[in-house]
Amino acid sequence: MTTQPPSPWIDLNVSPKELRLDSTLTCGQAFRWKATGIDEWTCALWDQAIDLKQTPTTVLFRTLGTLPGACSDVEGMLRDYFQLHVGFDSLCSTWSQVDSDFIQLRETHRGVRTLRQPVVETLFTFIASSNNNIKRITMLVDKLCERYGAAIDTEKGRFFTFPAIKQIAADPQIELTLKRLGFGYRAKYYANSIEMLCREHTDPEAFLLELRTASLDSARSELLRLSGVGPKVADCVCLMALDKYDAVPIDTHIWQVAQRRYVNRILTKDAKSSTMLNLVLPEKRDAVVALVRILQTSKTPTTKTYEAAQQLFVHLFSPYAGWAQGLLFSGDLNRSDKPKTTKKTKAPTKRKAAADPSPSLETSSETTPLKTNSNQQMRLRSSARKK
Repeated sequence: MTTQPPSPWIDLNVSPKELRLDSTLTCGQAFRWKATGIDEWTCALWDQAIDLKQTPTTVLFRTLGTLPGACSDVEGMLRDYFQLHVGFDSLCSTWSQVDSDFIQLRETHRGVRTLRQPVVETLFTFIASSNNNIKRITMLVDKLCERYGAAIDTEKGRFFTFPAIKQIAADPQIELTLKRLGFGYRAKYYANSIEMLCREHTDPEAFLLELRTASLDSARSELLRLSGVGPKVADCVCLMALDKYDAVPIDTHIWQVAQRRYVNRILTKDAKSSTMLNLVLPEKRDAVVALVRILQTSKTPTTKTYEAAQQLFVHLFSPYAGWAQGLLFSGDLNRSDKPKTTKKTKAPTKRKAAADPSPSLETSSETTPLKTNSNQQMRLRSSARKK
């Protein structure tokens, strides 16, 4: 194994208030970053093995190895990847004008950023997330990269790039290959989506990149045509790869967050509690109340309440509603007032997977009420750090 010498460390010049690697890289947005040292993370991106290091004051980066033709502007790509042009701290200040809880969230969950990831990687990673957890998604994505991606040997080991669509399409038996790798029923989603993209577009990756300039509705509609992509997966891709900052992925957990945090606070007759509605722009108040009343009508998420919850976040926190939702999700997972549950000591006679109350948004956009599948595992926000 021939390895290249690492480049010198370079300062990305970003404070922990704006970016925390441990929080951002493990919260269920990206699944290929590996912890390779104390406060160090490594991933093969843009045909290079990128090494990151968190220090008390900033983030450092270097390359451990590159493939021929790799772009040399690593700093520019990293600044784009972490969207450092967006001020996380200033966003929290803006959101706190509507919801004062963001003042505390800014301190307890600082530096949790929404990534701007490669479109192909984001799409096919989240197709793999159906009924899945972070550990298993990571395993499947690693196997996909090892099978179809390019290897980069470094002093920290071997890392694989995420394969291009046509690299996977060159396999005449994609579905069989992925089933052998453990993808199960998801293998068919991959095979069908890749076949469709290659059949309809000469350059499928260029087509997906063009969705960054499309409207949110247009981008979502195109994604929903793909096998294995429902509203939840489409919204994750729109938010994390297609520059749709107002895309708000909703699962049972975040739907409950909306119910608990905003329904009572907006509809209450108590003057002190109703301050939130007074802080909403006057032209939006009637719409906000109408959306909250829709949420109030159902105890479980349906297609109608999914859309209502999305629009509520947009009305409250646009133009970065998706970022706000992600921070609320992270904060809610760690709140101390959650009801404690008592585990039953009696073992079941048959080993079964626990029932899970979140909507099955990744496979069907037409069923109402939506069926249940995996709670917190599709959006997969910061619960990863707690597992």
